[in-house]
Amino acid sequence: MAEEKDLTQGNLTKTLLMFALPYIGANFLQALYGAADLIIVGKFCDSGVVSGVAIGSQLLQTLIFFITGLTVSGTVLIGKAFGAKQYDNILKIINTMTICFVVAAIVMSIILTFFDTHLLNILQTPPEALISAKDYVFVCSLGLIFVFGYNAISAILRGLGNSITPMYFVAISCVTNIVLDILLVGKYNMGAQGAAIATVISQALSVVIGFIYLRKGNFIFKLTFRGIKFDVATAKELFKIGIPLSLQDTLVPLSFLVLVSLANSMGVAASAAYGCVVRLNAFLMLPAGSFAMALTALTAQSLGAGQMPRAIKALRLCILFSVTFGFVFFVWQQLFPKSAIAIFTTDEAVMEAGSLYLKTFSFDYILVPFVFCMNGFFFGCGRTIFSAATSIFSAFAVRVPVGFLLCTLIPSSTLFHLGIAAPTASVITSIIAYIYLDYLLKNNKFTN
Repeated sequence: MAEEKDLTQGNLTKTLLMFALPYIGANFLQALYGAADLIIVGKFCDSGVVSGVAIGSQLLQTLIFFITGLTVSGTVLIGKAFGAKQYDNILKIINTMTICFVVAAIVMSIILTFFDTHLLNILQTPPEALISAKDYVFVCSLGLIFVFGYNAISAILRGLGNSITPMYFVAISCVTNIVLDILLVGKYNMGAQGAAIATVISQALSVVIGFIYLRKGNFIFKLTFRGIKFDVATAKELFKIGIPLSLQDTLVPLSFLVLVSLANSMGVAASAAYGCVVRLNAFLMLPAGSFAMALTALTAQSLGAGQMPRAIKALRLCILFSVTFGFVFFVWQQLFPKSAIAIFTTDEAVMEAGSLYLKTFSFDYILVPFVFCMNGFFFGCGRTIFSAATSIFSAFAVRVPVGFLLCTLIPSSTLFHLGIAAPTASVITSIIAYIYLDYLLKNNKFTN
């Protein structure tokens, strides 16, 4: 049986759901994968270690966003080639991706290793959390090549319409991470360092399994690195699409890191609470993010096959499904915010601070689906420069100034005030994206 799936055929709602649901499953497991470190550390360690792991995770997550931005370009190019039935180009794209990403992983690991202390100081890491944060970042920086590897393999498969297999990879990795976390953090009291070691080993396992699958699977191409060649034209396309995505996925979270520094300045309880909410959002934002990622692959294949009306209809469906999830999460956080923070810690001060933040931030669960889904559509069309520019603008011209002003101008400000910044930025981004989409549709600007 072939390992690919043509997303341009069949009932759209069924095709979209069957493709997007494994995305949700994989992203849920990946979020659990990341949250396991914080949950288990929270059960066995003090708030200083929890804060250190939370801050270290947020710093690393910024780099991971950069990585995923690059690898999504592979999904777009492979999806377009598959939709256009240009099968000979697929192996060329994969080989070029491999060379580019290995080099990028090595460079990023070196940079993070040498500048970890400086970066953590910029984030105003509390003194009692600094050693744990440094331990976590140092170990995880050594495993960045595995982060590249997993995301590249997943990008290849999703461009081919296969979203189920990456879910299996991350499921195995997630279970491994949790078991190792319990062993290293719980039994051997290795703290932040143990959590980081568990993460790196799990990531390495997912890459090994993924590589074997690509080699042995029944694909329309035969994966081989013998005589591997670097194609300059393909590399240019990868970076043309990927660099704006990476800048967006790096700079936008960087705006949240600025907010992290504001939360950190409110004390260790607020710092730990903000870190817990970041982990929580990895779960609550994943339906919108998953539908958007699924839409990227479907749009790319539709563009290659000359079926853009199908992609437009898919965009509307993705927004509908995502907003439905978002509304449920919004109601939960308005009524029972402490129950969410209690997943990560039983510290009353941390739960109280996190509840204040969720009361205002939770509006973003309804608003952000519009941003994610329209960006997912633009990504699939290869129009990453626009989405990057608008997202970066709203982050630094809206989110950061709003957060900074509210936290500095209001006496005794809390995380309640900081939480207003994100939904405000989402409103601005959604309006700009809708105006641009309407312009493209009215002027028939979509071409292969």
